[in-house]
Amino acid sequence: MGKVNKNNVLASWIDIEKFSEGDIDLKAGDDKNYKQLRRADLIDNWTNFFKAKLSEFRYRNKISKEKVKNMGFTIYFDIFRFDDLINDLSEKFNLPEEYREDSNSNKFTYCLSFSVAENSFKLLEDQLFYTMSGYAHRYGKLPENILEVEADLGKQIAEFFEYDFEDGMMKLISQELRWSTRNYYVIHEDVTKGEPLLHSFYLDDLLWAKNEDYELLDRYIDGFSGKQINLDSNNKSSTFNGKNIAEILEPKNYPLGRFPSNPKWGLSLMQQIAVNVALNDPEKIRGVNGPPGTGKTTLLKDVFAELVVRQAYEISKLKDKHLTETHTYFRNGKIAQLPVEIADKNILVASSNNGAVQNIVKELPQKGQLSDEFLKATMNVDYFSNISNSDGDLDNWGMFATEGGKSTNRQNMLEIIRQMAEELKPEYFISDKAVYSKFTEQYERVSAMRQKMQNLFDACKKKEKLRLKLEVKQQEYRQELSEKEATYEQLSCNIEELEHLVDIQARKVSVAKEQVVNKDYRIELIDSKIDETKRHKPAMFTLKKFICPRSVETYVNEINELKSSKTALLQERVELQARSESVQRQLIESQENLQKSTTYRERFQAEIISWKQESEIKLSRIEKKISSLELKLKDPNYMPLDLSLAYADLQQTAPWSTKEYRTEQSKLFIYALAVRKQFLHENSKSLKGSWNIWNRIADYSVPHKKHLIAYAWDWVNFAIPVISTTFASFHGMFRNMGAGSIANLFIDEAGQATPQSAVGAILRSKKVMAVGDPAQIPPVIPLSNGLISLIANKNNASEQIVNGDESVQTLVDSASRFGYQKTEDEWIGMPLWVHRRCLDPMFSISNQISYAGQMVLADSMSQAGKGAWVDISGRSDDKFVQEQANWLKNEILRRASDGEVDTNNIYVISPFKNVVTQLKQYLQTIGFPQKNIGTVHTFQGKEAAIVYLVLGASFEESGAASWAVSTPNLMNVAATRAKKEFYIVGDKKLYKSLNSEVVIKTLSVLENTDI
Repeated sequence: MGKVNKNNVLASWIDIEKFSEGDIDLKAGDDKNYKQLRRADLIDNWTNFFKAKLSEFRYRNKISKEKVKNMGFTIYFDIFRFDDLINDLSEKFNLPEEYREDSNSNKFTYCLSFSVAENSFKLLEDQLFYTMSGYAHRYGKLPENILEVEADLGKQIAEFFEYDFEDGMMKLISQELRWSTRNYYVIHEDVTKGEPLLHSFYLDDLLWAKNEDYELLDRYIDGFSGKQINLDSNNKSSTFNGKNIAEILEPKNYPLGRFPSNPKWGLSLMQQIAVNVALNDPEKIRGVNGPPGTGKTTLLKDVFAELVVRQAYEISKLKDKHLTETHTYFRNGKIAQLPVEIADKNILVASSNNGAVQNIVKELPQKGQLSDEFLKATMNVDYFSNISNSDGDLDNWGMFATEGGKSTNRQNMLEIIRQMAEELKPEYFISDKAVYSKFTEQYERVSAMRQKMQNLFDACKKKEKLRLKLEVKQQEYRQELSEKEATYEQLSCNIEELEHLVDIQARKVSVAKEQVVNKDYRIELIDSKIDETKRHKPAMFTLKKFICPRSVETYVNEINELKSSKTALLQERVELQARSESVQRQLIESQENLQKSTTYRERFQAEIISWKQESEIKLSRIEKKISSLELKLKDPNYMPLDLSLAYADLQQTAPWSTKEYRTEQSKLFIYALAVRKQFLHENSKSLKGSWNIWNRIADYSVPHKKHLIAYAWDWVNFAIPVISTTFASFHGMFRNMGAGSIANLFIDEAGQATPQSAVGAILRSKKVMAVGDPAQIPPVIPLSNGLISLIANKNNASEQIVNGDESVQTLVDSASRFGYQKTEDEWIGMPLWVHRRCLDPMFSISNQISYAGQMVLADSMSQAGKGAWVDISGRSDDKFVQEQANWLKNEILRRASDGEVDTNNIYVISPFKNVVTQLKQYLQTIGFPQKNIGTVHTFQGKEAAIVYLVLGASFEESGAASWAVSTPNLMNVAATRAKKEFYIVGDKKLYKSLNSEVVIKTLSVLENTDI
């Protein structure tokens, strides 16, 4: 994805939030009690009308005379059904058809507030609120700038009421009745407080973000621009990344601290990778993708514990543990600034899901979360356990976490700080500076253990390098030996050829010599014949030339012939001799070559023997080094990383970490708590001063004092190590703190949070870690995807970011350096794969439809569960099928009456709101818990032994049925709520006919399950 225009995206998010504003629940209880305005012609006097209504309200609510001056009322004009507006806009702009569950919500077009003023009422001009959806409802289009539209309307209405309330009301009501008669009013005890809940919680921060240049927010929107590291841990995969996995899992990257749960159990492979990256990676934003039951909270606990230990380490290094108070907040009141090395390790947890943050902060301090062997030591440290157990239950080991966020929670948080400061006073607290040295001693002990593991890792790494080197050297040795042997063989072949050649040439020399001898013999014979012929030379040879020339001629001819033959033989002998000498020379040359070759072969053979000995010695040295390292690595207490293990086994390994190490880590965390409390005692004035600042935070919201709010927050968040808030309350809690003022932001259930909801939190944070699962239920957005696309186009924003499917998790994942390439087009954060919640078939359904079979069922979950598709069809009415409800009612009654199950451990889930509504009414007759019936969203993050998923619908509502199974999210969440049994109640023929991959895979799993 290329560079994104941040402000275009923010503008779109602002529009989405503004379009979602203006909800009005006309069925609200007595605290609202909306009443419809009568027709104007039925009201004689508006002043008297509202005076009477306020008088009734005052009497009914027993409002004192002193408070009457703040009373007033708000009128909401032109109420309309939001679903109708979505449908109208979709039709007008030809937006793609899509099934949506009706929200059944109402919105108002705009509202006005009036306060009591002498004998009449006064318009509160600053409380005019014109909704974007109201503008679209009236004019059938999106406004270019709703604030300008609101300002224009405000001027007009201000003119109506400039002189007289009664006249103004007549004009206003007359104008509004032309639009709608659905106008309502509500009386307020204190109208000056306005209606803050009418507005989006995120708008102020979104508007601020448009003018703030902050790298972390840019990264959140733009994504990671560098090369992302795919942590594929499947060694059968083509993208298996053993190199980076091994690097991350070096023991030096392991934390020294650990939450003191049962040390028998270590983290799984990918949990440990996530922890190590979270604590050591220099990148400031990262995502962890954890399918249901894969231990997201468990890894967070260990990250929190290590941050606490690192803070204690920084404290132990301080020469003077008492920090000088240099920042004046009130007269002589001063606080110290917590050193950045300590403050930068503070922890804030946020989520859009209030239940999620509640679960974390309530779970962390519980005694049940600690292993028995650590409980006594933890209680002896006494990290404000009395304050933590102020409700009298005595369930908590210390004040480790609490809720922040909304006003009541903040007040409770500050009360905790006040009580802490009180407990730390010298008259109540027994100082023990020895805790610093005890911590340091334990810190060094754990560090030494980790270094030992690192040494083993280094030895293992060295052994692996040597093993690879040995393989290379052995291969080189075999290759070179083969080449040398081939050379020797070639030499031998050459020698054999030379010997053969010499033999041939020797025979040729012998033949040539013999031929020369034969020639000499024949020449000798001719010489003998010549001599013999000469002896018979005719007498009187000269005379006979003349007397008897014939006899002389015969003699001469015979002599000449013999001489001619001799000459020919001599010539032949010369040639034979030359040939003989040539062959002789060749023989000598060949003999010399043979000698040389033989000598060279002997020398080469000696060289081979010497080379083999030398090479084998070198190989032996490497083998001895490997053997020595293997002996060193045969420590039964440590399990090195073995990437060659089968996938399921590898995922469940806890490499390097041992029970002993985890025990000492846990002890170090407990010592760190002692250091923390002692340090707070030595700086109790700063803690008390921080309470003062936050308790009177409005006094410090002016520019020259705002820095004190951030300094004070560091102390508050240090004293209570983990504080939580919802995104909805984030701005209210931190509105006076600027960019980068919060140390570590941990976002839980980030897959269910809208991208814009986290902007203010990310803008204020130095580091961000999001934990969640986009494969579960996506964020709830009241707008259709088509309308969101329309808003994106209006602002020229990228639809890759501004759409109905993105969440905080998907954007953080995209911004993460480490993650997993789930598909060609889908990148997710660091994945967790070991599942420990559901038995089969629930696990397999989830694994097949949402995680491509990558999840691993923990060995401890080997027991078989139960599951089935209960095939029941019938006529549906708004997706509700009576026959399915009848079966479910009878089934629950049967199981409950048999004592087989406790109905409190059963969830009934449906994709459709009306099915839920009807089932609540129907099952109420048998006393089934109403809270255990709901849509999938209701049960996000929860679990029960048994789950019934009632699909509802019939062929007449196949569009709704198709929507329910169009993506795996709904089925995934429903299945993974069930720990032991999962039953789908629905028309199997209908759902099979939809050709949904979710249905096909789910049925495949269930049909291979023994009920």
